[in-house]
Amino acid sequence: MQDTRLVWPTSLPFESSSLLLPTTIQQSSKMIAKKTKLVDLPADVLLRILALCGVEDAVRIEMMCKFLRDVVATRHLWLTHLRGLPNECPPNLPPHVSLESLDCTGLKTLVVRAVRGGRNWNSLSPKVTREIKVIVKNPIRKRALGVTNAIRKRVLVVTNAIRKRALVVTDATLVPGGDYLVVEWKTHLSLWDGYLQLLEVSNGEKIWLYPDPDYSCSVSRKLWAYGVGRISENVLRVATAETDYVEDKMMVIKVFEIDLRQRRSEEIYNHRLNDINPCNLYLEGDHIVLVGCETNLMFLNWKSSCCANLESMQVN
Repeated sequence: MQDTRLVWPTSLPFESSSLLLPTTIQQSSKMIAKKTKLVDLPADVLLRILALCGVEDAVRIEMMCKFLRDVVATRHLWLTHLRGLPNECPPNLPPHVSLESLDCTGLKTLVVRAVRGGRNWNSLSPKVTREIKVIVKNPIRKRALGVTNAIRKRVLVVTNAIRKRALVVTDATLVPGGDYLVVEWKTHLSLWDGYLQLLEVSNGEKIWLYPDPDYSCSVSRKLWAYGVGRISENVLRVATAETDYVEDKMMVIKVFEIDLRQRRSEEIYNHRLNDINPCNLYLEGDHIVLVGCETNLMFLNWKSSCCANLESMQVN
């Protein structure tokens, strides 16, 4: 068999010994040097490299030249970066917005904002990137004073209490999308007669108020928890867990559907439960998760009224 290995010369002139290489090695080195240019790599190889790079590195590479800008402007690349986001960098994607509706620019903006926002939030001195001031007003101050005489005679004590006490904001939830705010009002002295108010962030306009002060001032009730879910651009759902001591002491779960465009609301679900006093409520689609004050969990499908208690795992 013929030996095809390269053989180095045994003796070379001094002046050319540092420059002379075998012909095959010279050609190989030139070929390798030529292929090391980033723009000479195939597009699929570039996409694999960019997928392994960080988000900020991909943004910097995009600004190098038009060819690389076109390669980075690939929807599959930003979908890969979106799936690879860590837990501390959640994307601001409302549930009513699907990934299919976002183009490459929208995906890139979503990923870049998530990475930069997560880095800012987890830094030692996070900076305020956006500040919005929403003026909230007492939802029952004027309406409670206008209670009719018939109601005033029946609930004189309650009416006087409403007049004297002041409501304070105890909780606020920004609706997915950032354009609406749910504010919870309660009193200084007790947790009774909680109110939920839906406001538009841009102008502070009141969209929805629950319950109606004109009809709730004679009812002893306690609002335990609430949850917000966005179905579409113009439809919200709000779930509440409350106790009504006029009829019984059972927990009442209600779901309201709010039409943001028509400024109308409808109660679409009302169900009574036992054995749980929730301190938190989460609404996700057709399901409600109730987190009890005694560390028990209850899962409820409000469309089928089927619930399961995680502590005992008994399906009711």
